[in-house]
Amino acid sequence: MADLKTLRRRHADPVDERDAVHSPSPRPRVTAVVVNWNRASDVMMNLRHLRKLDYPDVEVIVVDNGSTDGSIERLRHCGDVRLIELDRNAGPAAARNVGFEAATGKYVLLLDSDAVISKRGLGKLVDRMEADPTIGIAGCQIFNWHTRRIDQWIYAQPYRTHGGRAFDTYSFSAAGALIRTDVARRVGGFWERLFIYNEEVDLSIRVIRAGYRIVYAPDAHVFHRPAETGRAPGAAYFRSQIRNWIWIFYRHYPGWRCWWKVSEYSALYVIKGLANRQLRACLGGIIEGVRERRIRSEFPEKMTWWQTRQIRALNRRRRVRLWDLAPSPDRSRRTRSSRPEHFEGDLEPALS
Repeated sequence: MADLKTLRRRHADPVDERDAVHSPSPRPRVTAVVVNWNRASDVMMNLRHLRKLDYPDVEVIVVDNGSTDGSIERLRHCGDVRLIELDRNAGPAAARNVGFEAATGKYVLLLDSDAVISKRGLGKLVDRMEADPTIGIAGCQIFNWHTRRIDQWIYAQPYRTHGGRAFDTYSFSAAGALIRTDVARRVGGFWERLFIYNEEVDLSIRVIRAGYRIVYAPDAHVFHRPAETGRAPGAAYFRSQIRNWIWIFYRHYPGWRCWWKVSEYSALYVIKGLANRQLRACLGGIIEGVRERRIRSEFPEKMTWWQTRQIRALNRRRRVRLWDLAPSPDRSRRTRSSRPEHFEGDLEPALS
């Protein structure tokens, strides 16, 4: 298999940009980009449900991150799937960028290999974004596959009051979201240096700085099947989380605001580390993050005062959850959020 740079040249969209964003279908083409790493069964299930979507024009791209579990061999037999094989695990951020570059749709649907979108969910996302050109990214409402309860609620607003309503937000989950292809390319895609965790936050900041909005779309449902394979274990999770937060502050925040955010989040993750018995990992992430001060000079254009206020307003939290943070199937099964009343109407047909 070729290296990442060669694959990007090979799979870059060869058609004219005007052709890439217009489809002969009455509705715009959507490119579903699924990143896979050693999850053969999950990705095959994902593809089965993508074929059942109630949407007329969907291109499916699977970017495989150097799987060794037989995924590639199975995916090669899927004639309706465009498979891009990377020679190593380049991380989900880099793999999604390969998908952005290869996409021919007006929109890109981001899905994890272990996530399934509801049958009518994609159409609802497209309708929302077609009706409002200021929306750059729309994030789905994500449920745990096993419990049918809410999963990955990353927002500042409480689920009990905002789970069923649309609102503007500071970020999204790439387990299920729709993004304008031209916007993703314009802002440079995901920051590959982050590798995994918080890469959506960095991309969202750049999308907001470009003048677009990030919205939560409660009528588009995604089922997430938590799995241990491909997830960083506890220590690596905490270390990567705080390291990446610090790098994001270095990249985007000016002057004293940067150091205030670095200090604030470092203190927070020390407390989280103590609460989760991961203090050593958190301290290691803080040290690794702070050392890379050159990031500040690599990205000299920082957010304005107004933009920092805007991000703060979108992510204003009154409480911080200290426990039960690392992603694991057992913890996802124990989530305490209630099942939304409108759940049965749209999701069950998609899973039949």
